Amino acid sequence: MNKTVKTLALIFLSNCLLIGVACATGLSGGEQYSAQSIEGRLTVQCFGGSPGPSYGTANCRSQILNPGEYSYFVGTKIDADHVSLKASREDGSFSKTKTEEYDSEKGKSKKSFNLWIATVFQRPLLGFGKNTVHYVLSKNGNTVEQGDFIVNVVDGGSAVCQRAGLYTSQTSNDCSMPQNLCPRYFSENNYCQ
Repeated sequence: MNKTVKTLALIFLSNCLLIGVACATGLSGGEQYSAQSIEGRLTVQCFGGSPGPSYGTANCRSQILNPGEYSYFVGTKIDADHVSLKASREDGSFSKTKTEEYDSEKGKSKKSFNLWIATVFQRPLLGFGKNTVHYVLSKNGNTVEQGDFIVNVVDGGSAVCQRAGLYTSQTSNDCSMPQNLCPRYFSENNYCQ
């Protein structure tokens, strides 16, 4: 370990001890994540329509985050009832502030935070690269502790599921929109691992 790294580690440890903050403040999944692209193919046969069965196929693609797409915030056992997280991403963007109830006896959020999943209704906390996450612990709306921690997300490459999916359904919608079965397909194929 070089002299600069040793000095920075000592300064960090000293600051944690002086202000009484746990040095392990961050995400329960740790500070290192990897995002992996996965893909596979499925076919579904539907028996709900006439004159006979119909078929649909989908090329499924997704991106998963390891060790997990959700994580709890872990902090100090301080008298707080909420924790808010906001990430400043390496690409210059910011996440929306995400708030969860805080269990002061356990020193962690009561629910996990969405780190990676992006849908119409959800926005992820993290982005690729270095994420500086600002946390605020509050009690009845008043800040009792705040700080920052770093989470890194690296490119984990890609994987292809070796087995194609073959499904049957009594709903004709599954053949007109077979991509709706992709989450099931990936789950049943251990996310191409």
